[in-house]
Amino acid sequence: MSAGEPLPPPPRSSTKTVVIAIIIVALTFVSGAAAGMLLAHLRMFARMHHPLAPAMVVRHLQRTLDLTPEQHAKVEEIVKRHHQRILALTESVQPQVSQEIEAANREIEAVLTPEQRQKFEKLRMRLGHREGRSRRESTR
Repeated sequence: MSAGEPLPPPPRSSTKTVVIAIIIVALTFVSGAAAGMLLAHLRMFARMHHPLAPAMVVRHLQRTLDLTPEQHAKVEEIVKRHHQRILALTESVQPQVSQEIEAANREIEAVLTPEQRQKFEKLRMRLGHREGRSRRESTR
């Protein structure tokens, strides 16, 4: 080949391989981001159910906003009142969320081999806690 000749186009299979690799990387990134958001949401859910959650919120606001004693009392009452409402809301939808998680687990199990199902049992998605552990132990 001389210096003036154009390079031949790459074989078609290598272009196809590059496209497939890009798609795989993109899917991996998207699924990782989705899993991260799910875990963050579940962590927040667990923290909200912690008995000290309202006190922690008020303490954070006190440090950040330098509240007066009167503001502190009012903010504390507001946070406690709304915390109770938030807990009531989350408890009302918890059965439906649990059903969806279990449905997802059953669908995943259906595509696994028996060996993979055994491993999956340890990884199953669960809401708030694992069987045999109390809710308090699971939030640590």
